[in-house]
Amino acid sequence: MPSFSKTQSKGSNVSLRCLFRRYRPAILFTWVLVVAEAVLFLLYPLLMGLSIDDLLKGEHRGLIVLSGLTLLSLLVGAGRRFYDTRIYSQIYATISPERVEKEKQRNTSVSKITARANLMTEFVEFLENAFPEIIGSVIALAGTLILIFVLNTQIFIGCLAVTLLIGLLYALTSKKTWLLNSGFNNELERQVAVIAGDDRKSIALHFQKVARWNIRLSDLETVNFSISWLLLAGMLVFAIPVAIQSGTSAHGAILTMMMYVFNYIESVIALPLFYQQMIRLREISHRLEQDDDETDGR
Repeated sequence: MPSFSKTQSKGSNVSLRCLFRRYRPAILFTWVLVVAEAVLFLLYPLLMGLSIDDLLKGEHRGLIVLSGLTLLSLLVGAGRRFYDTRIYSQIYATISPERVEKEKQRNTSVSKITARANLMTEFVEFLENAFPEIIGSVIALAGTLILIFVLNTQIFIGCLAVTLLIGLLYALTSKKTWLLNSGFNNELERQVAVIAGDDRKSIALHFQKVARWNIRLSDLETVNFSISWLLLAGMLVFAIPVAIQSGTSAHGAILTMMMYVFNYIESVIALPLFYQQMIRLREISHRLEQDDDETDGR
């Protein structure tokens, strides 16, 4: 288990890139485990299809290999989670006091310090919880598309077209997502000061504003999700008859094809949500770095 010394904690900027540079060896090892886990899960549909075909022939080799894959996935997944929790807890315990100290040096109000200390947790939580899922989803998406291409070119072209359309949708709404997160974070930074003011009307108005920003963010996410889901549902409806009419008579092969389509849908629907989280973290990082630059220029 690596230890994080004070000599490692001199950087003032807060961003995913800076945190990665600071704790590169520890974070890279977690990513190696994440990649291994994702590759193992990518093999499940293939081995399940082979197991079905083997069992229909009275053979058990595929089932034995599938059982081995299940055990190996468990060991890698559990090991990664044990390691992740300890590493990212240490990172949080190191960077949060640094942020508080820096804010005190610039005479930042207690309300802002409290809000920004809370925002710091989002970076660590993203690295610990969301980023492994992003890596897993990217590997699953890339691996699934390759396997779909091998199994059926028509379905692959359909999946590729849907992926590009969903990517375009989120690219077009990224600026609005940034602006909504900026407004939401501005209001959060006022929270402690508003509560300390002990004005009932101001407190009520503050929480109404927080709720409105949250609703606007949720509405945008819901619209994007709904459009994405309609495209993916159309892809699923298209894939079923194409897979059946592909000419194969092996039940396991058809099941494998449809499971990979489901894996594709699961990966594509998850990645935009992570993209929105990354926009939020970029806005927070931009906010903190702006203040750091102002302090350094004094």
